[in-house]
Amino acid sequence: MSGEASLFGPWRGFNLLEKFTYQRNSPFLELDFKRMAEWGFDFVRLPMDYRCWIIDGDYYRINEKTLKEIDQAVEFGKKYGIHVDINFHRAPGYCINPPAEPLNLWRDEEALEACEYHWRLFAERYKNIPSSQVSFNLVNEPLGSDVNKDIGADMETYKRFVERMLRVIREVDPDRLVIADGLITKGHYEPVPGIDDPLFGQSFHMYEPAWLTHLGASWTYPWYIYEEQPEYPGIAPNLEKYLEKLPRDSPHRRSYLRYLNVRVDREWLKNWMKPYLDLKEKGVFVHCGELGVYAKKVPRQSQLNWYRDVLSLLSEHKIGWAQWNLRGPFGIINTGREEFHSETLPNGDRLDRELLNLIRSYL
Repeated sequence: MSGEASLFGPWRGFNLLEKFTYQRNSPFLELDFKRMAEWGFDFVRLPMDYRCWIIDGDYYRINEKTLKEIDQAVEFGKKYGIHVDINFHRAPGYCINPPAEPLNLWRDEEALEACEYHWRLFAERYKNIPSSQVSFNLVNEPLGSDVNKDIGADMETYKRFVERMLRVIREVDPDRLVIADGLITKGHYEPVPGIDDPLFGQSFHMYEPAWLTHLGASWTYPWYIYEEQPEYPGIAPNLEKYLEKLPRDSPHRRSYLRYLNVRVDREWLKNWMKPYLDLKEKGVFVHCGELGVYAKKVPRQSQLNWYRDVLSLLSEHKIGWAQWNLRGPFGIINTGREEFHSETLPNGDRLDRELLNLIRSYL
């Protein structure tokens, strides 16, 4: 449904990872906000691990020091005209990344109650800050049960979770823009259906095709062992060779099979995005919360071709986006691919100016 949420954005920017894991848990950097503003960006997503702000593993003991560091990021956003999106990348009971949570967010009432507590905490904290400055993104990349039966959920279960978190937030802050990631089914993001809330938005992440965006990424086994240099647009070469290396019952086989002899180009990407493009046409707030290409092994021209196609599609449909990340292998600063760097910034950071200029052309 359309509503007030559709009046926001489209915002464009980056993910900042200072609280991506509790092991890191460092303050956000004003320099990042300053640079983004100078380059014309107006959005940051903060994918965070709830363990950063709890004490000794207790869901209900809160470390105020960490919350004040998040407050500081919100203030940096206000200072530099950058919208701040608060995301639970790891929520009590769920994270797409290891290690597994001790409880299951979709099945354990204790985890659901803890998640309610944490969203109520943030709703209370920011209720006097308008949604033009701060939004909430409920949980990162929920997997469908058809993808992972251990930590995944079916849509009915996930929708109940979304509605439950919305109720908790609305009790405190009826005017907050709240965004839900789609449920990840086999190869797709599925929007949450039938949410009757005028300040509810939908989000997806754009990493298609994985044979390009995650080439050489150690945490994605099929594309870590894939040693080709694929051209985009095009067909991923020699997938049959890698299929032969996998046992018949390997869950990784589907990663290759879905791309076997499939040409991926701008039209293919558009069809993949279609559920969200259609929502946008209906007046729903839609945002692409993550996108990017891992720089370690990717052919440069294929990387740039992909960014042009993805960003032009999002731009045509007035959908905002956040690159994963600003600093790091999916970003534009200190990517780990020295031949992509053309400039040294005053603090010594290395910048991929060519990619920066390309993405700025779609602001």
